Amino acid sequence: MKTLVLDPMPDRFWSLIKERHLEKYFTSDQNNSNIEIIIIRTKTFLSSKYLEKYSELKLIIRAGSGFDNIDLQETIKREIIVCTTPDSNAQAAFEHTISLILSLIKQHLTGKNQILKGKWKDGLKPCWEITDIKALIVGVGRIGSKVGKFLQTMGAEVKGVDPFLTPSEWEQRKIIETDYVTGIRWCNLITYHCPLYNQTRDYFSKKTLDEIADSIWLINTARGGILNEDAVKAGLRAGKILGLGIDVFAKEPVPTRDYFFKDNVLITPHIGAHTQNAKNRLILDTLEVWSEFVFNNKIINQIDYNFI
Repeated sequence: MKTLVLDPMPDRFWSLIKERHLEKYFTSDQNNSNIEIIIIRTKTFLSSKYLEKYSELKLIIRAGSGFDNIDLQETIKREIIVCTTPDSNAQAAFEHTISLILSLIKQHLTGKNQILKGKWKDGLKPCWEITDIKALIVGVGRIGSKVGKFLQTMGAEVKGVDPFLTPSEWEQRKIIETDYVTGIRWCNLITYHCPLYNQTRDYFSKKTLDEIADSIWLINTARGGILNEDAVKAGLRAGKILGLGIDVFAKEPVPTRDYFFKDNVLITPHIGAHTQNAKNRLILDTLEVWSEFVFNNKIINQIDYNFI
């Protein structure tokens, strides 16, 4: 069962392949028509046209938690299984989200620039405490539920939006369920942890801005296309967005934007999962998905096709 790895994997991945004597299952020849498994990360987009090259393809492993770079309609049509490694980056992405929230409400960047400008605390607005937060968690899965639990523990009010959770799953998470519009009208912080698919593209839009009752903190560590950039810029101009923390962009690497230089905007280059532990988990989880399929004919971590 030949496997093609299209995106760079950490060196340890290949070391384990060698240690376990699995080299014969892998090829670097993209013209090999007998490819049955493809492994990708974020750089490669598997379009229907690209997938046409591989008539024997049975499994796509997306090493990571997203799958917006795969033509899922084509995989359904051809009965190609798509699996991810959703646990590999959950802890790191959760921590990164919390760090953005705390840095914004405690005005870390603004405070630094005040000192550099020789202004000390002159004109500096009071910082927020976590107990001031009413957080709307959009996507209450592995990462969103961690974020919600942390904020609750620290005294914030938390509600969640996730149309795919069952009543028992909501009960397990101990987060109050709400719908998107009602949640937007209630909250003063929105943090996105949902996949990017048709229903969530431009999820934060100018229509969203119109629904916001009070100014909000806005966080996105999920996928770039979830935030409509024109809506973000309009929200910052109007003061409806108190502060913005983003780790993901519709196009990466992202070109510089004027609003990136604002004191209340924190940007990071998609490093939510950029920890050694997350990298190690990604390697092991990818190999587990691969090994179970190849040697045990078992499918683990298959994606939820509700997201199409």
